[in-house]
Amino acid sequence: MGYYDEVYLKRLNRYGIDFQSRLQTQRERLFELQLQKSLYYVNFEYNGEIQEGELTPKSQDERQVLQYLLTRVSLNIPNGTIIMVPDKDGIKQPWMIYYLESIKASGYNRYIVLRMTYYATWKSRDGEVQHSWAYLYGQENNMLRDDIKSRSRMDVIYTENLKTSFFVMPRNEKLRKDDYLVIGTDELKEGYRVTGYDINSSPGVEYVTIDPMYLKDLTPPPEKTEKDSDDDFFWLTGGEE
Repeated sequence: MGYYDEVYLKRLNRYGIDFQSRLQTQRERLFELQLQKSLYYVNFEYNGEIQEGELTPKSQDERQVLQYLLTRVSLNIPNGTIIMVPDKDGIKQPWMIYYLESIKASGYNRYIVLRMTYYATWKSRDGEVQHSWAYLYGQENNMLRDDIKSRSRMDVIYTENLKTSFFVMPRNEKLRKDDYLVIGTDELKEGYRVTGYDINSSPGVEYVTIDPMYLKDLTPPPEKTEKDSDDDFFWLTGGEE
């Protein structure tokens, strides 16, 4: 083999063996250059490895609830995944992968990510305590409602009933109707009852309709000892018939 085989052909095909593959490789290289000098550069952990990307605002979202996360095309993150991304102060904030936009022949993946606002806790039917990040969707959030409408089936109640509030959260098989959810900590806790849920509109994502309710006292009742009389436990046992 001479110079033609060893050098020229390898240089010619180093970005791909045809026009499409060479174009794709060039776009990926441009994204790598853009990534290193971007004002929106972030890094985050996924599957035990540190990943790099860009967290850029959506122009129509002034509150920055929905943003774009640009990553390398080799990084595939399922819908509903929670990632912790440092903000400008270096504090890690929870974001949920909402969905991946389909952009043909781009040099990057563009995910739509939703900023999580609350940490919800509840007890499942099997007695296990469950936790999940969630975003509280209110009636005033027209931008998010339009996004749900554009991606959901027409018969989904969450795109039609504008008077309800609900959580947008990762899909959880252990969340059921009438479950009792608590968000917040200490004196800022709030209680909600699940009145319905939708796990079909967005793969990996769940929309949970909620009604506010008074906080329940979940402290377990005291156990009766030999020193206690029936009168001491009148309100727990109903007293003697």
